[in-house]
Amino acid sequence: TDLMNNRPRKCLGYKTPFEVFAKMTGKDYFLNGSVALMG
Repeated sequence: TDLMNNRPRKCLGYKTPFEVFAKMTGKDYFLNGSVALMG
């Protein structure tokens, strides 16, 4: 999952999915040790 979430995507304006998620939520889940669960 780290490889997939940290690879820049053309459809996201060459940002990583992690960068887009962190910007949308305003939280950096990987730095504080928490896990983001959606669903």
